[in-house]
Amino acid sequence: MLFTTKFGRLCLAVTATTLAMAAPTLAEPKFSFANTPGQLPKTVVPESYSITLAPDPKTLQFVGSETIDIDVRKPTRTIILNALNLEIPEAKLADLGLAATIKIDNEKQTATFTFPQEIAQGKHKLALSFKGKAGSQAEGIYYVRYQTDRGEKVLFGTQMEATDARRMFPNWDEPVFRARFALTVKVPSNFMAVSNMPIVEEKSLGTNLKQVRFQETPSMASYLVVLVAGELAAIEDEVDGVKMRVVTTAGKQETGRYALNSLKKILPFYNDYFGQKFPLPKLDMIAIPGGFGGAMENWGGITYNETALLFDPANSSQQTKERVFIVVAHEVAHQWFGDLVTMAWWDNLWLNEGFASWMEAKATAQFNPTWNTWLRYDAPKQEAMDSDARSTTHPIQQPVRDPAEAAGAFDEITYQKGGAVIRMFETYLGEEKFRAGIRSYMAAHQYGSTTTADLWASLQQASGADVGAIAASWTEQPGFPVVVVDGTCSAGKRRVKLSQERFTIDDPKADPLGWQIPITYTTAVDATPQTYLLKDKSAMIDGGNCDTPLKLNAGNTGYYRVQYSTALQQQLKDQFALFPLTDRLNLLSDSWALVKANRSSTKDYLNLAQGVRDETDLALWSQVLGTLSAIDNIQIDQPGRPAFQSYGRDFLANLYKRLGWDAKPDEPETTALLRSKMLTLLGDFRDKGVITEARLRFAAYLKEPKALAPNLRPTVFHIVGRYSDQATYDQLHRLAIKTQSTEEKKLFYGSMTDALDPVLAKQTLQIVFKNELEPGLASDLVTQVADNGEQPGLAWEFAKTHTKALLDMQASFRRNRYIPRIARNFAEQSRADELEAFAKANLPADAMSEVKKALTRIRYRADLKKRELPIIDTYACNQKAGSSPSNVRFCVDVR
Repeated sequence: MLFTTKFGRLCLAVTATTLAMAAPTLAEPKFSFANTPGQLPKTVVPESYSITLAPDPKTLQFVGSETIDIDVRKPTRTIILNALNLEIPEAKLADLGLAATIKIDNEKQTATFTFPQEIAQGKHKLALSFKGKAGSQAEGIYYVRYQTDRGEKVLFGTQMEATDARRMFPNWDEPVFRARFALTVKVPSNFMAVSNMPIVEEKSLGTNLKQVRFQETPSMASYLVVLVAGELAAIEDEVDGVKMRVVTTAGKQETGRYALNSLKKILPFYNDYFGQKFPLPKLDMIAIPGGFGGAMENWGGITYNETALLFDPANSSQQTKERVFIVVAHEVAHQWFGDLVTMAWWDNLWLNEGFASWMEAKATAQFNPTWNTWLRYDAPKQEAMDSDARSTTHPIQQPVRDPAEAAGAFDEITYQKGGAVIRMFETYLGEEKFRAGIRSYMAAHQYGSTTTADLWASLQQASGADVGAIAASWTEQPGFPVVVVDGTCSAGKRRVKLSQERFTIDDPKADPLGWQIPITYTTAVDATPQTYLLKDKSAMIDGGNCDTPLKLNAGNTGYYRVQYSTALQQQLKDQFALFPLTDRLNLLSDSWALVKANRSSTKDYLNLAQGVRDETDLALWSQVLGTLSAIDNIQIDQPGRPAFQSYGRDFLANLYKRLGWDAKPDEPETTALLRSKMLTLLGDFRDKGVITEARLRFAAYLKEPKALAPNLRPTVFHIVGRYSDQATYDQLHRLAIKTQSTEEKKLFYGSMTDALDPVLAKQTLQIVFKNELEPGLASDLVTQVADNGEQPGLAWEFAKTHTKALLDMQASFRRNRYIPRIARNFAEQSRADELEAFAKANLPADAMSEVKKALTRIRYRADLKKRELPIIDTYACNQKAGSSPSNVRFCVDVR
């Protein structure tokens, strides 16, 4: 673990003001099957499924049958389960010989079986036949077409989360209905089939077909069922008695070696941490060349997009290497948080995703200490805090009523905020007590379902702290606090007033809420951190000596902002370079957030950022580079942009001189990432030398790919694509079509979307419907043109013209987000009004929450541009002009 500071607890003399805006008491009960939300009745409960499935790679259709062992808990004539876009020719109770009348409701995504007589309470067998069609989107069972040296191939994959198992076979498709699954598939003889469990039997059926029967799974949720079948190959290993494989399309298996070696480290680490060994006999990691982005934690058979699992040392960058390790760590953590123990309903999704996000960082830090993982995890935390400060935020535990809302729950609040809040409580309770609570939770609830209240109970028992009361304000209400800090001095000693209020960016009428805040603080640069739980609206604490800086959120593990009085802020600025990296990063992040919330000025942030110019730390620079890029983005089409870009080039000059283009012997791995980020931004800032060098290196790459280091390829391709002419654009396009590597394909097509030339941007948009790419990657070109190529207007007009066709290309996870995602980079109020009107007329009602997020972002950007650009322009001009009075007067009038 990177962050090893021990936080001492002190008994402080405190006076407090009672919190008028009281935090909620813990309201959620512990798990109860009967009281778990859901759409299906609980009178009939599945215990096990025996499923036979035959997908046809030629017709892309499938037929299947299943026998479900059910427990009828109350006499009934009807059985209701989930089914979507399936035909069900027959349904009967096999043990009673009763055939059912079948009614399918695709709107409700249910199938209702009505029997001629009442079914008695007890155990029964429900037998069904069904058929359907695999789609091109990652929903239920889907197909992927991909290119090989032997022509186009097809494979089948599945994506069941959140509510898409019902597209492959009828079932009780809610997480609380845990059951066992025994799968048998009939596939072409040259196909390899992979599922959750090992193969029990494989036999030929003649006529180029075979039957593959898998071992029955333990009790689990339906969204964890997996099937992948195609012309596949594998590499394998074993650790702690578990057989491990990386499965890829034929010929790519060796690029899974790094992921396999990573898994060999991670699995024993988790076995020890959770106190429960991985319970299945095997764990496969399966690379899919398209179909969906990211990865899915199917128990025993995790699926990944190729870019999240495959690493080619000769061609892949450090960025890819880190992504592979982190995603593997995330998905394997789910084998415990999510698979072994599952949230009862989607309102507690954060129990899966928040914990996996936190655990991925813990594992990555454990095995890659030079990556400074915890320091760099400030970036995803900031992403969550930015969303959480807006009027469109929601609690970590949010109500979920239907499949559309379940899909919408997968966002930065669930993942990044969930992970950040977990880390804050781990720090507050102490690592050992926290782990003891997690182990107790796993032991008590394995193969079962839980709510957040069950977790708090385990942590409370292990730590002795009133975890439920403290935590409720962080998971059951939206937003987060800002702690306002002021101090008074007497006889050289400081008394500090801490006041809390809700931190918002665009929501001045937000409900006034309160939190129990675990505050860590230091009273001098080298002081031992202290802790204080701020339960009330305000409190007074001792703040050390008046001549030393007071720093809150020491170690940057808290999920709150801090706003200091002018005097306290000046002390922090004066000794900025002396603080640990974690605290410097926290000060930078809070400073920029205060600008966005109109609590501070960009000038204050830019002055603080000057303290980074002589640094080479990736996390510090990433924060500054990201902020400079964000400012440049709202400068698009503004008169001050050339001057700001000139300022940016000057700001980065020392860093460029130190890092250059080429890696130095024995430099840290993360320096490659900093170099790439720096060169990319210099390219965006139109640095002529950088652009020229990128073009030279691209020309050398065309002659000999090995001439361009993998770590420089994303940057070089971006810069070359950004300033490409028709000939260069066509070269990139040929490279994109030719490569069979998903990683390279994304790089080349991505560089085409970077083009600033609107003629080239239009050509990129036309590729969307040409069947060059699978639907997900093809439709991503539109969002990338809007983002990367500074062409939101072109992308938006294209999206409005082709809305239905583009939405038809989206899986359920992405559908409601897709159109708002294209429009969100506008920075004009008129564009927000345009999106709002278009959405009301053309998008479904369940997309409106995503539309509102885009609207708040656009309107915020318009306000920030109006409010801060005059300050930024003057600041940039003054930095260029120097401090003479005449030049300063010129800069004041620059706009």
